[in-house]
Amino acid sequence: MWASKWIGIVGSMIWGFGMSGTGLAVPTPEASQIAPAPAVYEELKIARQDVTGDGRPDLITLLGKRFASDSPYYEQLKLMVQDPVAKKVSFFQTTYGGYEPELSFCDFIGNKTNQILVQAPTGGSAGTSDFYLFSDKDNNPAVLPVPQPLTITGSYQDGYKVSLTIKETNQTTVLDLSDRKDIYEENGVYKNGKLVQQTEVMPNTYSVLTPVKVRDGICALKGEQRVSGIANADTIAYVESLWKWENNGWKLQSARVKKAER
Repeated sequence: MWASKWIGIVGSMIWGFGMSGTGLAVPTPEASQIAPAPAVYEELKIARQDVTGDGRPDLITLLGKRFASDSPYYEQLKLMVQDPVAKKVSFFQTTYGGYEPELSFCDFIGNKTNQILVQAPTGGSAGTSDFYLFSDKDNNPAVLPVPQPLTITGSYQDGYKVSLTIKETNQTTVLDLSDRKDIYEENGVYKNGKLVQQTEVMPNTYSVLTPVKVRDGICALKGEQRVSGIANADTIAYVESLWKWENNGWKLQSARVKKAER
C-alpha cells in the first residue's frame, strides 16, 4: 500500500529535484500531498531487490521521458528507490538517455548490499551503451563510477594485417585479415597485399558491461568493445576486459583481443 502511493507522487517530486548525478532521500508525505505522475514519464522497469541493506526487498522503478510520443528514444531516465521499512525514497538521474534501458543488481563494491547498474543503449550502428552505477546502502544515495573503456589504437600493415595495442596493458596483437582482402583491394586500401592507403582502426566504447559473479556474491564487471576497420560496418575485433573493485575504484584484471568473424 505504501509503495503504490509513492508511485502516484513521482511527478510531484522527482521532476522537482532535477538531479544530476546525485540522490536524495525524502520523508513520507501526507495523503493530501499526493498528486498523479505526469504522463510524459513512463514506468519502464520495476524490480524488487534489497539495495538498502536491511535484508528486505526495496521497490526500484526506472522511469523514462520519450523524445517524442512516437519515438523509441528516452531523452531522460530517472530511477526511484522506495524503502518500505524506513519509509524513505531516493532518486537518481542518468546523464544521458537511451533506448530500451535495462537494470542489473549485484554487490560490486563488497559492502554486502546490492548496487544498481543501469545500461542505456545509445542506438546507431556502433551498438554502444552508456552505463551508470548507483548505491543506496542505509538510504544514503551515491553515484559510483563505472570502468572507463580501454584505450585501443592500431593501424593496417602490409599483408592484410592489423596491429592492435591496448594502452592499459601495453599489449599488442596482430590480426591476419587476409580473409577480407577482396574488400580491402576493392576499396583501395591494398594493392596485391601492399598497403597503399594509411588506415587507422576505429575502437568503440562499451557495447556491454556485464556483471560476473566472482566470489561470495560479489560481482566483477566484464566489458566488451568493438573495433572497426575501414568502415564502421567492418568489425575486425572485440576487446574484452575484466574489472574488479579494489581500494574504492575499478582495477583491470585482464584484457584480450578476439578476432571477429567475417
